[in-house]
Amino acid sequence: MKLFISLLPILCLNTAWAKNPIQQELTIRPGEVRWIELELPGEDVKLFCGDQRVKLQREGKQVQAFIIQSYFSDLNPFTCTFKQGDQVLADLFFKVENREYPAEKLKVEPKTIKLSPVNQKRADAEQLVLNKLYSLSLDRMQFKTAFQAPMSSAVTSIYGTKRVYNKQKKGQHLGIDYRAAVGDNVPAANAGKVVFSGDLFYTGGTVIIDHGLDIFTVYGHLSKTLIEAGRFVKRGELIGLSGNTGRTSGPHLHWGVKVQGQYIDGDVMISETKKAFKE
Repeated sequence: MKLFISLLPILCLNTAWAKNPIQQELTIRPGEVRWIELELPGEDVKLFCGDQRVKLQREGKQVQAFIIQSYFSDLNPFTCTFKQGDQVLADLFFKVENREYPAEKLKVEPKTIKLSPVNQKRADAEQLVLNKLYSLSLDRMQFKTAFQAPMSSAVTSIYGTKRVYNKQKKGQHLGIDYRAAVGDNVPAANAGKVVFSGDLFYTGGTVIIDHGLDIFTVYGHLSKTLIEAGRFVKRGELIGLSGNTGRTSGPHLHWGVKVQGQYIDGDVMISETKKAFKE
């Protein structure tokens, strides 16, 4: 839903912002993202969703941002407010609709389910490193095109699938799995800065790209990484080869999309950015 299409006629007429802030009702589901674009005055506009400050950017007269809803949503409605100082410029009221996700059972290496003290220490240390990386996103979008799927092969496990590993451990699959043999090419889903390229306990060979505005993509279980951290990449640039590393039940590519600290459905990110960037 590209909001500026419906809101611009109102915005062009509205000059008394303090008395008549823009108001709009929208819907979102757990694990989804919405692209927002409004024409708002002032260079110091800020966006708050509940108590959380959300990064945004200005392009000319337009203010652009992404709004997300966690997979673990309590389904309560929420409001996102654009403010200039104490002045409210726009309120977006979000209704959260339920979304049902499928379930599956997987068999993986037992050592990746019940971790040894050494592996637990490693996994915990890696998580601290990742938490720091995810807290340092670039302040501007690094892309000017829509996101694309990293592979055109069949999807073997969709985002949000409820999982039971080895008949004992329950979890959620907060990414998309693509069928792949060991050694298939893996391109970047969009332009950005590579902030991690290496091996992790759970996702094996892994590349993480920062696309700006707290948007990251994760490419996991790679047999080989082909790009070093610190490099800027273009959409479609080769970053690695698919594999069977980390916690897997067979060769494939795991693709994760993390926005504002939450993993969201990459397919929805693709569809939302296609609305925003006409190609």
